[in-house]
Amino acid sequence: MKWIQLLIPCLLMSTIRCGSHSLKFLSTGRVQPGDQPSFEQLTVFDGVPISYCDSVTKREQLKPTLESQKLPEHCYEASLNIEASLYEIPRSMNSNVYVVQRRRGCILTANGMSAFEAWAVDGTDFLSFDPESQRWTSHSPSAAPVEQRWNKNTLMNNAYKHFVRVVCPQMIQEIQLRSIQQQTELRVFAKHMVDTDQALLRCHVTTTDKSVSSVHLIGNGATRASWIRVTGPLPAENGSVILRLTADISQNQIHNTYGCTVQTGSHNITVFWDGTTLDGRNLFYLMGVIWKLLTVIAGVICTVSLVTIVSCASICLLKCVKPKSSPPSRCNPELAAQFTSFMESVASPDLQSVIFSVTQGREGHRESHDQWEVRIMLRDQSHYDPEFFADQIDGAQR
Repeated sequence: MKWIQLLIPCLLMSTIRCGSHSLKFLSTGRVQPGDQPSFEQLTVFDGVPISYCDSVTKREQLKPTLESQKLPEHCYEASLNIEASLYEIPRSMNSNVYVVQRRRGCILTANGMSAFEAWAVDGTDFLSFDPESQRWTSHSPSAAPVEQRWNKNTLMNNAYKHFVRVVCPQMIQEIQLRSIQQQTELRVFAKHMVDTDQALLRCHVTTTDKSVSSVHLIGNGATRASWIRVTGPLPAENGSVILRLTADISQNQIHNTYGCTVQTGSHNITVFWDGTTLDGRNLFYLMGVIWKLLTVIAGVICTVSLVTIVSCASICLLKCVKPKSSPPSRCNPELAAQFTSFMESVASPDLQSVIFSVTQGREGHRESHDQWEVRIMLRDQSHYDPEFFADQIDGAQR
């Protein structure tokens, strides 16, 4: 009987090499008060996503990693099962349920085939199904009412058994992935951390080689890193996996060297950091430019501040220090007596006014001075004008 169980999966896999293969259907249903329930399902073959379906179109969206096109076009059955559970499970539990998850499929190995069907509610294991006995087992006290209810549903249990025992192995027979050449790419770059002298060093690994499982930081600066974090391997859309190493390093230790190494099935790949960022710019050059710019800005700010302080101080000094008034000039009595005598000897009142204005420095008598100059010019003109003398002679002779 054991040999028969071993031959059946090998016959089903006649078109491909008989080995270890797995096919999983990961379904999720969500509901919020007042909203319609939503559904999505991801189909994974040998750890590679090959199809996606949701409640919007209920149509399978095949991934580019899939070579064959013989998978079902729709996911109506899975969608109906999930949406029905979003209503049935809360009534049986007498409590609210927001997320229901389902994982079902089959695994084919050289020793035979195994099938599985498991449910989770709000992130907690809920129920699991045994296809052979067609019995449900609860993994939570709140799942006991649902367990009793589903164990009585013979029609549903027969359908679940048929899917994981017959449909799933047939689908494995028809699935074929694109041949992917084993290739591993390692990139090392860094990113400056704002307002610090630290940088984040990143080692990014993309590989199709399943033997790659880790990445390590090397170099004489590896021991001086504040912290090191490794994530992955994470699956990518094209069938490859991604590993990331992130380390916190100091930008002041330029003499230190940093690199990463990846061990594959056949050889090791090692890449040292050349001081560049993700877009290829030199991190230390950028830091130099930033430092010079900050220095110039600081110099301008200091100069403006100094000028402002000096100006304010000068204004305050000018306001606080009052100029001393000059003492009144003293008049010599003898000169005053001589000036008075001289003024009395001048017969013309206009000339006296002009002399007084000039000696006193008053601009208010400028007009009297101008009038006096006009009178003097007219008088001199009458003295030297030949026609004036001719008129005077003719008059005398007459």
